[in-house]
Amino acid sequence: MDSAVIATLISTSGAVIVGLGGMWISTNQIGKRLDELVRRFERLEDEFRTFKEVVNGKLSTLDSELAKIMDKIK
Repeated sequence: MDSAVIATLISTSGAVIVGLGGMWISTNQIGKRLDELVRRFERLEDEFRTFKEVVNGKLSTLDSELAKIMDKIK
């Protein structure tokens, strides 16, 4: 083989290794960010359930009070 071909092969293989390493690092970072996003959605879902329970409790109380008022009117 010619020395230019060998140099090209070595250079290209080095670039491929560096590129694969960069892709691996990027994939790990994306995975970590996706995990954090999932945790945030889970917290948001928990907060929404709590909010829903509070609203349902308030509506139940309001319904009870309206029923008392309606009974007094009749």
